[in-house]
Amino acid sequence: MALVMTPRQNRAAAIALLLLAVVIVLGGFIIPVYLLHRHYDSYLETYSDVLARSQRVAATRAALEAKLAAVKAREPRKGFLKNAGPALAASEVQDVAKNLIEGNGGKLVAVQILPHKDDGRFRQVVVNIQMSASTPVLRKILHALEGAQPYLFVDNLTVRANVSFGFRPPTEAEILVVQMDVSGFAVAGS
Repeated sequence: MALVMTPRQNRAAAIALLLLAVVIVLGGFIIPVYLLHRHYDSYLETYSDVLARSQRVAATRAALEAKLAAVKAREPRKGFLKNAGPALAASEVQDVAKNLIEGNGGKLVAVQILPHKDDGRFRQVVVNIQMSASTPVLRKILHALEGAQPYLFVDNLTVRANVSFGFRPPTEAEILVVQMDVSGFAVAGS
C-alpha cells in the first residue's frame, strides 16, 4: 500500500527533511567545534595554572640564591674528608686522630683500618684506635675529636683501667686503656 500525500503534506515533509538535513549538517560542524573549544579551554586552563606556579617559583629565585650563597659561605665541604678513596680517606682519619691524640698528651698504641661503608653519595671510613691516657687527657682528646675539621665521629668507645681491682692510685696518675672507632665521611664521587 502506497502512501498518498497531499501537496500540502508533501511541502511539509520536504521542509521537515530540509530542516533535518540542516540540523545534521550544522550538528556535524558545531559539535566538533564545541568539543575542540572545550578541549583547548581545559588545555589553556591547565597550562595557565602551570605558568602561574612557575612564575611563583621564579619569583623566589633571589631569596633562594641568597640562601645558597649563605650555605656556600659556610663551606660545607670542610666537614667531609678531602680524599674519596677508601685508603686515602682512612689515612686522613688516622693522621687527624693521631695528631689530636698525641697533641693532647695521649699515647697511641695501635691503629687498624676497618672496611668502609658506602651509603649513596657518601662513604664512611672507620679506623679502630687503641691508646692510653689519663682521665683528664682522655676528656681533652674526646673534646678535640668532637670539634675537629673534618668532622670525626667516635663509636664503640671502650675504656678500661690498667690497674687491678681495689687499687686506687691518685686520679692524675691513673692510666686508662681506650679503644674506639673513629669515623669520617667523604663524598664518594669527588
